[in-house]
Amino acid sequence: MLEAPAGCPRSEFLLPAVGRAQDEEENPNGRAPFEVSDATSEVLSSLKEVDEAKNWDKALTIIDAQLHKVKAGSYDEETLYRVRAQTCYQKNDYIGSMDSAERCLAIDDQHHYLDHKTRREMLYWVAQIAFNEGSSAKVPAQQAALYTKADRTLTEWRQGAKDFTPDNLLFIAMLYFYRAQPGAGMAGAEEKMDRSLMEQALIWTDKGLHSMTRPRDNFYQLKLAELFQLGRFGDGAELLELLLKKKPESKNYWLQLFNTYVQLASEAAEKKNEPAVVNANVRAIVTAERAQKLGFLNTQKDNYNVAVIYLSIGQFGEACEVLDRGLKANTIERKRENYELLANSLQQIHRDTDAINTLEEAAKLYPHSGQIEYEIAQIYFATNKTKEAFDHMKRCVDKGGTEEPQVAWLFYAYLALDLKEYPAALKAAKEAQKYPKGQKDGKQLEDAINATIQDRDSRLQSQS
Repeated sequence: MLEAPAGCPRSEFLLPAVGRAQDEEENPNGRAPFEVSDATSEVLSSLKEVDEAKNWDKALTIIDAQLHKVKAGSYDEETLYRVRAQTCYQKNDYIGSMDSAERCLAIDDQHHYLDHKTRREMLYWVAQIAFNEGSSAKVPAQQAALYTKADRTLTEWRQGAKDFTPDNLLFIAMLYFYRAQPGAGMAGAEEKMDRSLMEQALIWTDKGLHSMTRPRDNFYQLKLAELFQLGRFGDGAELLELLLKKKPESKNYWLQLFNTYVQLASEAAEKKNEPAVVNANVRAIVTAERAQKLGFLNTQKDNYNVAVIYLSIGQFGEACEVLDRGLKANTIERKRENYELLANSLQQIHRDTDAINTLEEAAKLYPHSGQIEYEIAQIYFATNKTKEAFDHMKRCVDKGGTEEPQVAWLFYAYLALDLKEYPAALKAAKEAQKYPKGQKDGKQLEDAINATIQDRDSRLQSQS
């Protein structure tokens, strides 16, 4: 999960000295410092006791009352809005804090009360609040407006910057990242990712990574998210490999790397690039094995996924080993489908007896499953053991048949006919006809059975 930039700092611009706006050392042009009126100075002084009691509502009432008395555009008004912004923030009213700071900036646009440093702090404050509120907004239009405001104020802030801290770079990158999301850039945006904004996010993230000798994880996580959204999974895999060299104890990195190789295999399959498919799948398997040696990616699902990947590249022997070991140790879920998967895989490498034994084991766990009996019967039939196949099909129908009942009855009827078990064959053919999908084949089989019985009876009569 991506970490948001550091929270809004309690900047000095919100705590003006009573009566003065600028110190002489911050006034290089020699301009006389601005001063608030005596009345406003008294109000600001009275707020100290209210602030100590943390009675923010009372403080806002006092501030708002004085705002109605001062002249619009005056230094008093600008100062009161600065204090109001701080008070709203302490009350956790972030929108109110942002609005007050913007009113202060609007006044400064006309009268230039603020020194360069203080104005930039206010811009950064507004940008952070707008971003944080936008990232949690539920209404798309509101979110778009907040992101646009964050972008506008941060752009002005950047124009006066000589250098950036890692937190600054992370904030800029995340703003681009979130604005790049579908519909997040501005009202009416298309419901798809803005690739140009995402590439800008990646540029700023790289700047952040290069700004530190030991970059923080949130930079790496952000870069991974950007690479993945840009479809650059190969680059993402390379970055994860680098991260795992530095932090092999990270379970999350191992899982991300495994899933990335699986994604690369999927992309290669779409392009019908078989060598690339095999390469990516092998890398996924090796990643899982490396992780498992460290105690990661060893859940039932993880082990199952490894087996499936082996199967996807035709490595049936290895898949059988993983599945067999997993089912015996319960490190792969012991459900019917997994036993059937192992049995089918064993058949692929001509280990029919082992396949039957696997299904027999499954039958013990699922004694009421007719489907398992059907699978066993199929293997026996394929190896020309019709009697054994018939016995298991009898168990199959006794247990309720298969997921498609007519299939079980038709196969049972065919085996019975082959073994000259005519009554059983005839009953099975009629049972199959009770299902819409089995009516046609069941009737044909019934006719064939009756014809066989008539032929047998005719031969017996002629012999007598």
